Order: sequence, then structure tokens, then C-alpha cells
Amino acid sequence: MPADSKCDVLVVGAGPAGFMAALTLARYKVDVRVIDVRPERIQTGHAGGIQPRTQEVLQTLNLRHQLDTRGNHVSEMAFWAPNDLGQLERTYVGQEIQTTTPYPWILSVPQRETERAFDEELQRHGCQVDRPVELVDFAYVDDDTEHPLHVRVKHRHSNVVSTCRTKYLLGADGASSKTRQLLGFDWETHGSQDEVWCVADVQLQSDFPDLRRRCAIRAAQGRMMLIPNALDTNRVYTLLNDDDLRRVAEQPSSKANGVNGVNGVNGYARYSDTALEALLRQRVRDVAGAYKMEIEQILWISQYRLQQRIVDQFWDQRRVFILGDACHTHSTSAAQGLNTSVADAYNLTWKLALVLQGRAEPSLLDTYALERRQMAQELIDFDVQFSHLFSRKDFREDTQFQDTYKKAQGFTSGVGQQYQTGPLTRPCEEPLVIDHLAVEPLTPGKRLYPIDVYRHLDGTHLNLLNDLPSNGRFHLCAFVGSAIQDGRLAPLTDYLASSESALSRFDAAANPAWGFEDIFYANPQNRDRIVDLFLVHSDSRHEVRLENLPAPLPQWKYRIYEDPQAAGHRLLGVDPRVGALALVRPDGFISLVVGLDEGYKVTELLREYLI
Repeated sequence: MPADSKCDVLVVGAGPAGFMAALTLARYKVDVRVIDVRPERIQTGHAGGIQPRTQEVLQTLNLRHQLDTRGNHVSEMAFWAPNDLGQLERTYVGQEIQTTTPYPWILSVPQRETERAFDEELQRHGCQVDRPVELVDFAYVDDDTEHPLHVRVKHRHSNVVSTCRTKYLLGADGASSKTRQLLGFDWETHGSQDEVWCVADVQLQSDFPDLRRRCAIRAAQGRMMLIPNALDTNRVYTLLNDDDLRRVAEQPSSKANGVNGVNGVNGYARYSDTALEALLRQRVRDVAGAYKMEIEQILWISQYRLQQRIVDQFWDQRRVFILGDACHTHSTSAAQGLNTSVADAYNLTWKLALVLQGRAEPSLLDTYALERRQMAQELIDFDVQFSHLFSRKDFREDTQFQDTYKKAQGFTSGVGQQYQTGPLTRPCEEPLVIDHLAVEPLTPGKRLYPIDVYRHLDGTHLNLLNDLPSNGRFHLCAFVGSAIQDGRLAPLTDYLASSESALSRFDAAANPAWGFEDIFYANPQNRDRIVDLFLVHSDSRHEVRLENLPAPLPQWKYRIYEDPQAAGHRLLGVDPRVGALALVRPDGFISLVVGLDEGYKVTELLREYLI
């Protein structure tokens, strides 16, 4: 990074949160720079489980398929525990993902592949990570009204210190975050701090029947989590007791192995790689019981202390934010680390981009800390309970353990997470959704379930995710059912055609006609849009002529879809004889659900934040 450089946003850290933040900002045409203290991307180990909601997000970035070809689908989950005779047996097996999503599996993919995909896409947007560069400090300079944050950084090879003048600073620099330390934010600790785990990526030789399922194995010889990785490898987690820790600390090691960047575990300053590997090999044999389970090769190994923590603040109320592991840490048992970090970044960046573009009030940024702290707290609460049940000695009673995992499915998969009522989430004033028929009802605070539809214009069968690129726009989704043929469309089209509609009030300079666009192609014709339209009906596309529809619908011909037999409407709980209008935020979460004749409520909500 050259001396006295400048940018709109400086991102510190190139892990999942940092890459996601930088990439989405770059897609929103924000001048973003990234620094990372590591000399290169992650090569082995670290986060590997991508949950369904994150896959939905990656689809809107046109990145999901790339990762899908490099990973493994974890489709089923099994629990194992000893029976009354002390013999290991399966106590439960079922679908890993039991909630509705286009991607009903966890995608197990090495973090090196995830980072590579993000890095390559970031470079296509003209942004490159500066390595190995570390954050030194930052200060607000009131005289610099354009770039009030002056950030000092140091190149670790040359030791040259330079200054980057920026408008905002995002600390995505992990659990030992320098950004957080400079801000002086304190951790709030939850749950146990005494549990230490060994984690490794291995090749196994085994006759264990659930080797390619995710397994939670609780035996008298120890606790173990087994996850099938790509290329016939597995990730293994095992809980270490005090005897284990003494064994792995007896021999000197050539390097210090830390926990989230802090050297030592439970008072042991170093561990021996050789001793830890030997312990893991024996643990795998012991826990497998009568089954054969031998480690042929260890590809990566580490140990960490279970730390369930959350910071007291997510930003300094001015221009510095922290996200990902910098503001919350938890166990890896529920595969949430990468996913929560990506969700933090996805929540923040669209808001930041709109503020930087002068299209939204700075007060919009207040909602980042409000919403993401809620989700972080819910994650910590679940993690404390799940980790306690997994590690307790009373493993013969498995019902509570299984029930806890099943009940948390919506949260852990991401597709059932819900923001509480707040500035961007308004409760429904009247019941518009048929709950008893809905699979994924339209609910303010939850993500919009992406239904399958047919594009009216050409009959292309697609999932809405493929026409919903991450581009920083609000989406006005009109589920009108049979309103076209029944003649009930006038209240909606009167609103859409008015100067007070969300399509007009905030996009006065935009081209009135919407050009074709999907996740593969960004149409310059739509560049000035901040609100776009999706209209889904249940009438026959062969009987309804688009050019005969009332204004402004013909101008949105690429965004009108048929939902045959109203299957998608019913999945969302929308009565096709009534319809519903949903405002969906740029991150895919629903802000508001109103009647087709209540479009003015959409304008009222957006008017509080958009300029």
C-alpha cells in the first residue's frame, strides 16, 4: 500500500468476513482496500462448513457453484452412544438439514478454496489484498472532512509504515483482533472456558458405517465429532481432558500453538505436534470401539480452547466496525464460524454502500450492531447449551441432546433466523399469511424463501435466487396470485405508477424500463436503481399478454413471473385470491409485508432511511 493512500473503506483481515465485506463493497462500486497480516491465503484447515443460508447468499454472488465443485455435501447426521452393554451404537440418523431450502445440505469445503474463490472474484473487481500488512493504529482527524480516519499500517517484510486515509474501517481480523483492542471493547464471557479440543483433517481407514455422515460420537473413551470432507477425507474433533493436555505438553515443540491467536491452553504454553498426533490416533481407535478406525494421514492438526464470547459493542458509533470472530467466538460443533462471519459482512456492507453513495442516511448504520448482536447472542446461547450436552458425562440419556440439535435446525442452517422487530423490521398489522398452509411463510425479519417460477416473457424455469444478484437494491416483491385475471390489480399498479411509489420516489434519475439482469450479468441500464420489482402471479403466461398490463408493468417485463397453480404462493402462505406485497432488503431479509393496496406503507418505511 503506497504512502498516504486513500479509499472509502479499509478492511483489516482477509478471512471469510473480510473477503465477504470487500467483495460486496466492490460489487457496489465502493473504493475498498484490504490488508492482511498473513503472507498468503489459508492453505490447510480452519473453517469448512457452509450452511444453506450462506449458500443462498453465495448463489446471488455467482460463487456457490464454484465452491460446490470443490466440496462435499454433508446430507445426513448421526448420533452414536454406548448401549447398556457398553457397546457403541447409533441412536439417531436423519437429514442434516430439515428446513426448506434449495440447498438441503452443509457444503464441506476447505477454507483455502473458499478464500481462493473470494480472492479471485475480488481481483476481477479490481481489488487485491495487500500482504503481509498489519494494522498499527488509527486516529480521527477532524480537519480531513473527506477521509477523517487516518490508519497507520506496517508491511511486515520491509517494516515500512504508511498511512491510509479512509472514510470507514472494518475490523475483520479474527478473535485476537487488533481493531477491537484499539477500540478497547471488552468481551462478555458465556459458558465454560475449560474445554479444550483437538481438531484435525485426516484420511481414515475404517469400517465405521457412518464415515460419510456427520457424526456426534459420545463414548466413555471420549467425545468425537466426525465430519466428511471432500476427496474422501474427514475432519475430526475430540475433547481433551487434563491428562490429555499433560501428555501433549510433556515434549518440547518447535513452535508455539495458540488458541485464537493466544499462546497456550489451560496454562500449557506449548504443545507437541508429535504427542498431539499420537493422542489423536489412539483416541480415534478407542472411541470407535469394535469398529476399525485408523488414521492413515494427518493433513492438518491444531487445538483450541472453547471460548464462547461476545463483545459489548460492535462499532464505535462513528466509523469503525468489527465483524466476524472479532466480535463473537464460539465452538465449531455447529459449523457456524464462517457462516456467522459472512452474515455479519453481508448485513453491514449494503448499508455502508448506500450511505457512501449518498442514497441513505447515516442512521441506517445503527441497525448493524442492533441486528448482528441479536444473532450473535442467539448463537452463543445455543452453543453453550449444545456444547454442554455434547461434553457431559451422562451420555446414555441422548434424547435431550438430539432434541436440542433438531430444534435448532432453523437457526444453525441460517434459513430460520429472524431479526426481531426494529427499525428495518415491521410487524404485520393484519394477518396476510395463511400459516397453516405455509412451509416458509412471508415473515418480517426472516429471509425470503426463493421459490421456483417461470419467467412470463419466455417461459424460462428458474429459482428467484438466479434473478436476484447481490447489488445493494431493495426488492419490492408483489405476490398477486390471480389478480390479473380477476381484475384486482388496479390498487397495486396505481401505487407503482405514482410519483410516491418506491420505484419512483427514490430512483427519479433511473431509466424507467428495466433491462434484463441476473446473477451472471449486471445491466448498465439498471445502474441507478435502488428499488426493483418482482411480480409473481398464478395466471397462465400463455393467456396474459404483458403489453396489455397496466403501467408500469410492461416496463418490467423481465421481472414478471408465473407461479403455476400458485404453488409458490401457498409455500409462502399467500392466499392467491388476496395476494401480498413484501419489501425485501438487499441482504434478502423481509422488512415489511402488507396488502396489495398498502404500497404507501413501503414508501413510508423507506423514506425514513433513503434520500
